[in-house]
Order: sequence, then C-alpha cells, then structure tokens
Amino acid sequence: MRTSFVNPRLSVVLLALVLAACGSSDPENPGSPPDSGTPVTDAGPEDAGVPDAGPVDAGVLDAGTPDAGPVTVIPNTLSGFGLFTGTPADGGLVPVEGNVPYTLSTALFSDYAVKSRTLYIPPGGVAHYQPKDALDLPVGTLITKTFAFPADLRKPDQDVRLIETRVLVRQPTGWQAWPYVWNAAQTEADQVAGGDSTTVAFIDLEGKSRSFEYSVPSKNQCLICHHLQDEAGVQVMHPIGVKARYLHHPNTYGGVERDQLEYLASLGKLDGLPPAAELPKAPDAFDPSASDLSTRARTYLDINCAHCHNPKGTAGITSRLFLNIDNADLFTLGECKRPGSAGSGVGGTFDIVPGNHAESILWYRMHTEESGKMMPQIGRVVHHAEGSKLIADWIDSLPPKTCK
Repeated sequence: MRTSFVNPRLSVVLLALVLAACGSSDPENPGSPPDSGTPVTDAGPEDAGVPDAGPVDAGVLDAGTPDAGPVTVIPNTLSGFGLFTGTPADGGLVPVEGNVPYTLSTALFSDYAVKSRTLYIPPGGVAHYQPKDALDLPVGTLITKTFAFPADLRKPDQDVRLIETRVLVRQPTGWQAWPYVWNAAQTEADQVAGGDSTTVAFIDLEGKSRSFEYSVPSKNQCLICHHLQDEAGVQVMHPIGVKARYLHHPNTYGGVERDQLEYLASLGKLDGLPPAAELPKAPDAFDPSASDLSTRARTYLDINCAHCHNPKGTAGITSRLFLNIDNADLFTLGECKRPGSAGSGVGGTFDIVPGNHAESILWYRMHTEESGKMMPQIGRVVHHAEGSKLIADWIDSLPPKTCK
C-alpha cells in the first residue's frame, strides 16, 4: 500500500498534504472547514442524534478558568472531527481546508515513527503569539499528530502503516488529549481512551530489521508529558510543540513556500507576531550546518525533555533538573549535579559529568532501553541512536570537570 502520509521533512510530499490548507470555503473565515465536515462543537440538543458523536468527557476537565466558547463533542472515530478527507486505504489522508499542516524544526523522538501534524483554529478564533511558551490557542482549537511506520525508514513515503492519531482539544476549561488507533484496513481510527499496543516492524536506517511492541498512551498517560503547574500550583495541560521557535521556518502551502508563523498570521489566525528578525528560531538539531553543537544539543533536550524537566514541570520540580533551552544555570542544567530520584544503576553519580558522557546519568537514561531507568518513561521503547550520539558528543565537548 502507498499513502500520501510521509516524512514531513520531504517538501515534495508535503505538497500533497497541504494542498487543502491554502484557502477556505468561507472567505469570511479562512480557517473554517468545509460545510460537508462533521460538526465538532456541541450546538445543543440537535447534536444529540449524530451517530458518530461520543459523549462529552465525563471526567473532570483540566483545571483552568473557563473561557468563552462551546464544548467540543468528542467523536468515537477520527473522521467524526471532519478534519481530513480520504483514508490511507484509498490513497491518502489529506487535511481539509482550514486544518493547516505544520512541521517542527526539530521533532520529539517517538520510536522512529514518522509523524504528521495539523492545526485547526475555529472560525472567529485567533491564536496569540508567545515568545517562549506554546501559542495561546482559542477554545475549539484541534491539534492532531499522526504516527506511522513505513516498511523501510530509508523510503519514508512508501508502504506506510498509520498506527495512531492523537488529538488535542481546547475546551472552555482547558486542554484534553484523545488517542485514536487506526484499524488494520487503514480505513478509520477509533477512539481508545484506555490506550493500546501493537507490534510494529520495519527496516531501520542502517538496513536492519526491527520489531517491537509499540504503545499507544491512554488519555490519562498523555497528561504525564503535557502537564505544567500554574501560579497556584495546579497542574494544567498544555500543548508541547506549537512554540514559535519550532514553527518559525518555511513550509509549502498551495505550491508557495511560506514561513509557517507568517502564514497563520496571513489567514487571520495568529496575532501579535513580531517582525521576522525578532522571532525565536530553533535549528534542526541534526543539521551541523544549522548551528553549533551546543545549540543543537540543547535544542534536542528542549523538545524531547524540557516539557517535563522545567521549573513548572513536575519532573523538573522534584529533580531540579531544568533542560529548557533558556536555562543558563549550569548546575540545574545538570553539570556535577546529583540526581534527586534516579535510583541506583543509572550509569553514574551525576546528571552530567562534563567531558565524560559515559559517566553521565543524563546520557545513560536516554540511551538505555531498560524499563524503569530509561527516559522518557513513556513515549518510547527503543532508544534514539542519533539523539544519544548528539548528547554524547555535546557532553564530551564540555570543558572537563572533576565532580565531587
């Protein structure tokens, strides 16, 4: 089977994904989906009989002050959101108009899965620019991330099997995460709030056969990575990737290369955007020509680790290890710092031993595949060889210190 879902770094394939994102069926609301899409907001009793409509989340919505806007009805199937046309089985999963594909300059690692992302901001809704944090997105926003595995990672656009699509939903009282698992026929993805697992097999970048049990997180497990503490010490769910520094790079929309942030602003979906020269920019962590080794390594840690290891993240608060890109304090970055709760047998005594990656707990926990010791604890089963090497090279490049 061949689908149009492919590695988002390949611009020639991106074109197939974004053709539907350059314009709108509603000139007054350039971010609106076509009228034929399934409604995604609760308009009242009339919606009660929609066959695909699932119940509004029966659990407690994420903490936060309610904002204006209707509650989004969570469908039992991905197609119920009306965000895509087609399926992998009939040639491709294509975002509808208003559901804007985007890529990250450096993406979070997930067992070598190929990922595709989209952002839907509802008609009348506008995101607000944030210089450091994720964009401030309005009620009704839907963020999707689809995970897939090609039969051969060296041919990422061929024989692709979609595994899951995660949908982040901005409700009036905060964000929710909903996982959807694709069926074997690749015709639909069904909601699995309790998570799932499936065996994946592929040829890796070195030409070796790989096979392992891939885990789809449950709705509650999604909170582990997406929670931050607010000023009152309450855990509140937040998106991770939609930060200006990861979005400030070109993508192709309607055959034209546009900066992704400027494109959203041109649609009337993003305000407060400063001049391009003032925008933060994260490099591709694996492109040596993009930046120096330290910046690339710190960028990798920022996207892969800092959503938990930051001053507002639970893991950061308990461990005092802050891996966010703007942390300039060497001790809380890990240099010669003893871990708060790493336990024994984790490769060393200090989080980072400058000049010696082999004795650094940070590198060991990224590199190991042993349950209970590897980091992150969910979201991966195999280690990221390229990421581990990047961090090893960076630690080895640091001026050597004798940690005591």
